[in-house]
Amino acid sequence: MKIKNLTIIYLLCCALFSFNNLQAQNERDSVGHRFTHLKIEMRADFDLQHEFATNDHPATWDTTDYGFNGKYFNLILGGEFGKGFSYYFRQRVIANKGAVSFFDNTDFLYLQYKINKNWAIRAGKEALACGGFEYDAAPIDVYYYTQYWGNVYCFQLGGSVIFTDNSENHKLTFQVATSPYVHYAGAGNEWKQGLFAYSLMWSGNFPHFKTLYSVNMFERQRGKFVNHINLGNRLEFGFWSWYIDYQNRATNLKNFFQSFSVCTRMDFAIKSVNIFMKAGYEQNLADQPNVFPIKDIMMTPGQRYLFYGAGVEYRPHGSQAVRLHALLYQSHYFPYYQGLKESSKLNAEVGLTWNVDFLRYFQKQLNPKQ
Repeated sequence: MKIKNLTIIYLLCCALFSFNNLQAQNERDSVGHRFTHLKIEMRADFDLQHEFATNDHPATWDTTDYGFNGKYFNLILGGEFGKGFSYYFRQRVIANKGAVSFFDNTDFLYLQYKINKNWAIRAGKEALACGGFEYDAAPIDVYYYTQYWGNVYCFQLGGSVIFTDNSENHKLTFQVATSPYVHYAGAGNEWKQGLFAYSLMWSGNFPHFKTLYSVNMFERQRGKFVNHINLGNRLEFGFWSWYIDYQNRATNLKNFFQSFSVCTRMDFAIKSVNIFMKAGYEQNLADQPNVFPIKDIMMTPGQRYLFYGAGVEYRPHGSQAVRLHALLYQSHYFPYYQGLKESSKLNAEVGLTWNVDFLRYFQKQLNPKQ
């Protein structure tokens, strides 16, 4: 709690200081500083979940849960200083102080140095360089998701080298970071596990077509790896967009296609309203239930998972600061091995997301004509 309070006080102080210094933002020199992000954002939902009874458990599993659910409260700070240096910070303010390290509830806290137009290096805590558009989206913008998205410990300490081509449409990122498997190897002193993640990602930007492709090697035990191949594809045409992600996970050639995830989403944005449909299928047939160690920690061993649904987002008067959403989706677990429980769940949700952009407010106060 002390860390959380100090973070809030620090950001408020930054806001007060920035109010007196924002006039110089457009006159940045080689040693000056300017803020690029200074914002808080929040999301809360009313969730309803109904789990249907199965033949094996006709009374136990026919249940309904509902209530208000606070999802996110984020503090965001970013800036540029010196010649080529920049930083970005996003902190989740939650009651849990963290069970592993000082940075548990910190999504991003990195320093980047832009060597020239094409090359940059980055160090600190950030997302693992994995492809896929569901994975790439900010968590506050993801309503329902694949098991992979929900299980992966994507924010890790590490370093990256980034190459951007002259057109600035294509980017290659090579990253060495802490492996997400350290969180499953045992509680306490995770850094002593000595497990690393090696990633190479291509971000492509063509007319009407975007890519987020990556090859990742996650160390699950020292010298033993899980290979991830992530292929994110997105089409954009005016008010319509559609992405489809495919992720394959394997420890050897024999089980190469036994564990994978497929996710797709289609959006139709018309003025202040966005209608979307999303579905996905996943399976982990490489691991058997109750057999340890689990090789594919992104999906329940011996299970197949299917979900599909639709929703709507509304921004009053087109404002980016307030968003209302409502959605309905169905999810199913289909066991591959006997003895595992089959389940089906209907989910409904209505929620509100809003943010306060201090930087934009101060800029307008100092430059009303902007």
